[in-house]
Amino acid sequence: MHNYPGAKAPEIQRITCSVVGARGYAGLEMARLLLQHPHAELKACFATSAFKLSDFLMTTPAKNVACLPDSEIMHNLTDVVFLATPAEVSLELAPKILAAGKKVIDLSGAFRLKKNDYKKWYGFTHTEADLLTQAQYGLAPWAGPTAGTQLVANPGCYATAISMALIPLLKENLIQTNTIVIDAKSGTSGAGKKASENMLFTEVDGECLPYKVGRHQHYPEIVEAVAAFSGQNIEGHLTTSLLPVRRGIIAGIYARLLPGMHIQDVEDAFAKAYSDYELVKFGAVSKESSLLSLKKVVGTAKTHISYEVDGDKLYVFSCIDNLLKGAASQALENFNRISDLPLTTGLGHLEAVI
Repeated sequence: MHNYPGAKAPEIQRITCSVVGARGYAGLEMARLLLQHPHAELKACFATSAFKLSDFLMTTPAKNVACLPDSEIMHNLTDVVFLATPAEVSLELAPKILAAGKKVIDLSGAFRLKKNDYKKWYGFTHTEADLLTQAQYGLAPWAGPTAGTQLVANPGCYATAISMALIPLLKENLIQTNTIVIDAKSGTSGAGKKASENMLFTEVDGECLPYKVGRHQHYPEIVEAVAAFSGQNIEGHLTTSLLPVRRGIIAGIYARLLPGMHIQDVEDAFAKAYSDYELVKFGAVSKESSLLSLKKVVGTAKTHISYEVDGDKLYVFSCIDNLLKGAASQALENFNRISDLPLTTGLGHLEAVI
C-alpha cells in the first residue's frame, strides 16, 4: 500500500468493552483509560444507581457511552467486561458472562487466591472452584502466556506494590525469606466510595492509622504471587495503614541479605527483571530520592522502586497509584495482554498529578 496526500489510514479494529461498577473510583479510572485506548471501544457502563459518565469524565466521547443499571448487564455484553465490583458481586457475575462467551477482567479479589481460604480472608465461601482454577493472576509483567485466557484476576493494590519489589529479589535468591517485614500505607481512595465513619475527613486528617493488622486479605495473595513468580515461599509480617491522602501506596519492605550479597546485586536483580518493561523505575535511595515521592507516581501507571543497604540490612520502597497500577491501569495491561497488544498500549501518556 502506498501513502499519498489525502489517503485514509487503515481503520483500527476496536474491541468492545464495558465496565461494571463504573461509579466507583477504580471503575471511573477504568472508563477513562478505555476511552483513550486506540484499540478499545467503551460501549457501556453499569452501576447500581442512575448516572451519566459525562458528569464524572468531562470528555466528549464520554457522552456517547451508554450508562445502564446493573439489571441490563447480560443484555448488553461486550467482547471484554471489566468488573470493578465487590468480590461477592464478581463471583456472581463472572460465571454468567463467561458462559455467554465473553472475556472478564475482574478487579476484585474474587478469583485471586488459589490455595488460601476465602472464608477466612474474604468472609464468604467460594462457589466457583473450576473458574478459580482457570483464572489467570494478572500481575504485569510477570503473568504468563495469554492463549485461551478468558478470566483474569487483576491483582490487589497492596499486593501489586509489594510483589513487584519482592519478586526480583527472591528470584535471584538475595534475601533471607524469614526476615521480611512489610509496612505499607495507602490513600483513602483504596477503601472505595462507600460511606463510613472511619473514612470521614475529620477522622483521617492528621492520622496514620494501622488497620486489618495481621488479617489483610492481600497478605495471602502476596504469598501466593511471590511463590508463583519467584519459586520462593515467604512468611513475613505485613502491616497496612491509612494515609490522609487521596491516592497512592508506599510500601516499605525490610529484610536481611544473604551472606555475600551487596547493593549491586540488588540493582542487578531489578535491572534483569524490568529492563524490557518501561513502567518500572528503580534506583538507590541515595541517588534517586524522587522515587520515594507519591506525588511523582500518582497519576501514572508506573511502579517506583528504591532501595538502600546497610551491612546485611536491606531497605526497599515501592510506590504506585492505588487506582492505576493498583487497579485500572494494570487491568488495561491485562486487556492488552489478552488482546495480543503491546503491554503498555494506551498507558504511555499518563503523567504524575502534582
